[in-house]
Amino acid sequence: MPPELGRMALGWAAFLVLAAGVLLLSLTPGTPEFVVTLLTLFLGLFLGLIVVAAAVWTRRRTKREEGQ
Repeated sequence: MPPELGRMALGWAAFLVLAAGVLLLSLTPGTPEFVVTLLTLFLGLFLGLIVVAAAVWTRRRTKREEGQ
């Protein structure tokens, strides 16, 4: 994964998590807006997890290739 793509995706994930987290503080649980915002929070967390896993996998792969 190119570093620029990883930084951009991680930036989007952080934005989704922070924005959804702030909105969840002001919304009433049980409303449709709350559910959509909660799904957005989980989407941001999932995107961040994918980016971090891809970065770790890429780093391990390049270290293994350099060692051979």
